[in-house]
Amino acid sequence: MTTKVDGTGGSQLFVRQSTGLVREASALDATIFNAVFSAPVGAALAFGLFWAYSAFPKADLVTATLVSGILNIPVLIMMALLAASMPRTGGDYVWVSRILSPPLALISNFGAALSAMIGATFWARYFAASALGPVLVSIGAVTGNPTLVEWGQNFSDQKNHQIWVFLGGFAMIALMTAILIAGTKTTFRWQNTFFVIAMTGTFAAFLVLLFGSNEAFQTHFNTLNAQFGGGTAAQVIGDKAGIGPDASDLSSTIPAIFVVMTFMMWNWWSVYLAGELKSAMNRGRQLSIMFGALIFDVVFIALGAILFFRVVGFDFVVAANSGSTAYAIPSGAFFQLLASLVADIPILTVLIVGSFLFWSLPAMVGNTFMPIRSVFAWAFDRLLPEKFAEVNERTHSPVPAILLVMGIVTVMLAWSIVSTDFGTWLALGVLAGVVTVVIVSVAAFVFSSRRPDLYQASPANVTFAGLPVLKIVAPLSVLVMVFLVYAVLAYPPLALGSSDNAWWVPAFMIGIVVVGLVIFYGARAIRKSQGIDIDLVYRELPPE
Repeated sequence: MTTKVDGTGGSQLFVRQSTGLVREASALDATIFNAVFSAPVGAALAFGLFWAYSAFPKADLVTATLVSGILNIPVLIMMALLAASMPRTGGDYVWVSRILSPPLALISNFGAALSAMIGATFWARYFAASALGPVLVSIGAVTGNPTLVEWGQNFSDQKNHQIWVFLGGFAMIALMTAILIAGTKTTFRWQNTFFVIAMTGTFAAFLVLLFGSNEAFQTHFNTLNAQFGGGTAAQVIGDKAGIGPDASDLSSTIPAIFVVMTFMMWNWWSVYLAGELKSAMNRGRQLSIMFGALIFDVVFIALGAILFFRVVGFDFVVAANSGSTAYAIPSGAFFQLLASLVADIPILTVLIVGSFLFWSLPAMVGNTFMPIRSVFAWAFDRLLPEKFAEVNERTHSPVPAILLVMGIVTVMLAWSIVSTDFGTWLALGVLAGVVTVVIVSVAAFVFSSRRPDLYQASPANVTFAGLPVLKIVAPLSVLVMVFLVYAVLAYPPLALGSSDNAWWVPAFMIGIVVVGLVIFYGARAIRKSQGIDIDLVYRELPPE
């Protein structure tokens, strides 16, 4: 059954007097939600290392991770204070529309939703092309099973294997859809279970690296690589011998920070489940959820990189991820595979490499949960058809909104497989988040003056050295976002490929603005023709 909506307009501002959603998420659920949405440790180490060292061989990933953690602090404080003040479904859409203006709220929220759906597409595709394929190849290679190697190679991104990537990615989308429809409790039960399995394999890799040696790694690597016609570890390293991280080399360090921030700038994402979070108005709880996730990601990404470089060797990692022809194992030089070779014990290999499969689903939770709640919030305020505000009475899940968003993600998955530009869109997705954070920062800065009625009694009403904290952290958050835009423009390999493509950045951001405005003013005109004044909605907070 579904909760019916009142489409009569009239005196009822919102679709109904309660959302139908239930506060079922715990602080632990929200902390894991942030951590795996922002920087799923095992996947971030694998993909981040490959991305950074294929283009910036002297990047100091450890320093970049620590700096990224510091850069995130003002953004998290700002988001935590606003989330505690207006803990409603929709996150920044609710804050910005009530503090600044509804059109800016649509721009902000659409930017975040677009970024999330790009991320959901990435993780669905990642499951097939960068997790399932490499895991099968890795386990098959290490255990001497050619059948597994062959199956894994079917998921490579070669053109004639596109159908395999789509089927693997669509399987993840279908599973995620069923889980989301089953309700918030079920969604977080799946998220947390997969997270525990994935981290168990990652921690096993850490232990292997902690007690392993470079000599053991090279011996096992040489044996395996030779089976596929490759050379020794020394031959893989080649002219990269002796290369080391150089934090003082800004041409490598700045891009490395962007790479880490691509994953780790989102530890505030739990604002989008504030309408379903227990004790969401508790400022301390909001701060602990966000900073707990940030500290977890910083500590374990930095620790994983330190252990990895100590045993595998920094020069080997750089060379293997820079296209060394002596590397012949039919799987990328991923963190999990190379870590498993340190011990070369079959059961540990299966655990370390196999657990890699379990990162995609937890990462997809946040990437799908957010746009679904945005669609719901827009419909609840009558910007979209009321059908998308329907909630299943038994599971408390917004089924029509779920089906709409997951349908869009499926289309984006198909496009990503045939397009040569998806990698660029993935990096530009960060800039969609930049649009959101900048607009939210403006709203945070003027909160106390524009909406004193909401601010005075809110958890955001806190000062430091006599100044409202929001007026301190909001400008700092803008500066962090300016840095990210600068990094993309200054270092084209991060997203643009060439400096000639610099116009993509303003074009992408302007596109977000245009779409957001079209959604708002289009809906406003349609509702006006129906005798409904949606401007009245934004004079008060939506009901819970």
